[in-house]
Amino acid sequence: MKQSKFTGAIALTVAQAIVLFLGFIIHPLIGRMLGKAEYGIFGVVLSFQTIFGIILTLGVPSAVSKFVAQNTQYARSILAQALKIQIGVGLCISLIVVLLSPIASSLLHDNSLTKYFIFIAGVIFLQGLYPIFVQFLSGMHRFNKQALLTSSYAIAKVLGAVSLIYLFRLYGALSSFAVGGIIAAFLGWYITRNIGGTKPYTIPLKSFFAFAGTYAVILLGLQILMSQDLFMVKAILKDDALAGDYNAAVNLSRIPYMLLQGMAFVLLPSVSALTRPGASHDSAAIFIRDALRYLIALIVPTVVLASATSKGFVTFFYRVGYESAAPIFTILIVGLGALSFYLLLANIVAGAGKPKIALYITGLMIGISAILGYFLIPQYELRGAAWQTTIAALIGLTALAIYTFRTFQIPYPIKSTIHILIATSIMVLPTYFWKASSLMLPIQYAVLGVIYIAVLWILGEINEQDTALLRSLKKSSRTL
Repeated sequence: MKQSKFTGAIALTVAQAIVLFLGFIIHPLIGRMLGKAEYGIFGVVLSFQTIFGIILTLGVPSAVSKFVAQNTQYARSILAQALKIQIGVGLCISLIVVLLSPIASSLLHDNSLTKYFIFIAGVIFLQGLYPIFVQFLSGMHRFNKQALLTSSYAIAKVLGAVSLIYLFRLYGALSSFAVGGIIAAFLGWYITRNIGGTKPYTIPLKSFFAFAGTYAVILLGLQILMSQDLFMVKAILKDDALAGDYNAAVNLSRIPYMLLQGMAFVLLPSVSALTRPGASHDSAAIFIRDALRYLIALIVPTVVLASATSKGFVTFFYRVGYESAAPIFTILIVGLGALSFYLLLANIVAGAGKPKIALYITGLMIGISAILGYFLIPQYELRGAAWQTTIAALIGLTALAIYTFRTFQIPYPIKSTIHILIATSIMVLPTYFWKASSLMLPIQYAVLGVIYIAVLWILGEINEQDTALLRSLKKSSRTL
C-alpha cells in the first residue's frame, strides 16, 4: 500500500534524525580519540569519499526512484537492471578514486593522504548497492520501509565503527561505511523481494543515464560546495589542527541539510508522478506549495536556534577542545540552512524534468565559493572559509527560488513566513538570558520547541490540515 507523501516525508525526516543522532555519536568520539590534527585528516578523507560516493548514492538510485514512480508495473524489472548498472558504475568510480588519489594528495600538499584515499575506493564500492533499494522503495511510495532501511544502515554503520575504531583507528572509522552498506544491501533485498510489478521492461538507457547523470552532478556539485571550504582551509592554511576545528563546525552545520534529505527523497518521485503527461498542474502546484510551507517552518527555527546557541551546541557534541569552532558554526549554519532549502528546490525542478537549471546554478555557486575562498581565507582564516560557503549558498538559493516560483506559478507563502518568523523570534528570545550548559541544552531545546509550536498555534498557522496530517502519521507509523 502506498503511503501519503507528507507522512512519508515526516517518516523519512525522523529516519534522517536517527541517522544524524547515530552519526554524531561517532564523529565526536573520533574527534576526541584522534585529536584535532588526525580528526582534520579524517574530515578531509571523508569529504573526498562523500564526493565520489554521492554518484553511487544518489545518481543511478535517484533515476530508479523517478522511473519506478512513473512505471510501477515494471518496478522489479527496473530494479534488477539498475543493480547491474550500479555495479558497473561502482567499479568505474572506485578505479577513478585510486587513480586520482596521488593527484588529490599533491593538491592538498599532503602526500600521506594517498593511502587513505586508495583505501576508501573499496569502501565506496561496498556501500553502493543499498541506495538502489532505498530509492526503489521511494519510487514505490513505501516511505516507512524506506525509513526503516535508512535507519538500519545508520545503526549498522555505528556498530561497525564502534567495533573497528579501537582496533584500526582511522581505517576502522572509514570501514564502518562499508559495513553499513553491506548489511543494508542484504536487508534491502529482503524487504523489496515481493514489492512492485513484474512485467518485463527494458530501461531506456539514454534517458535513464541523462537524468541520473544530470541529477548526480547536481548533488555532486552540492557536496563539492560543502567540502570546498574545508579543502581550501587544508591547502591554504596548511594546519591540520585548524582543519580539525573547521571540520567540527562543518559536521554540525550540516544537520539541517542531512535532516531534510528525507523530504527530498519524497519530493523527487512525487513531483515526477504529478508532472507526468496528463497530470494536473494544480495538484502539482498545491503539493509544492504545501511542501515549501513545511520546509520554511522546519529550516528557519532550526538554523536560528542553533546559531543562537552555537557554543553550547558545539561543546554538547565535542566536549572540551573544540570551543573555537563555535563562531565558525554560527556562520556556517546559515549557509547550510540555505543549501537545505536549495536541495529541496533542486529536487522539485529535477522531478519536473528540468534538472539542468539546478545544475547550472550549482556550478555558479561552486565558482563563486572558490573565488571568495581564495581572497577570504588568507585574510580571515576559518571565518573567511565559512563566509565563502554561506554567501555562495544564499546567492544560489535566491536564483533557484525565483525560477521555481515563476515556473510553477506558485504564490510565495508570505503570511506563513511572517508567522514563522514571529514564532522563531519569540522562541529564541529566552536564549539571551537562559544560558543553558551543554548538558542542559536538550531540555532547553525541548522547551523552546514547545514555545515555537504554541505561538504558531496561537497565530493560526497550525490548521486542521496539519492536525489531520499528524493523525495520519500516527496511523501510518503502526504499519512500519
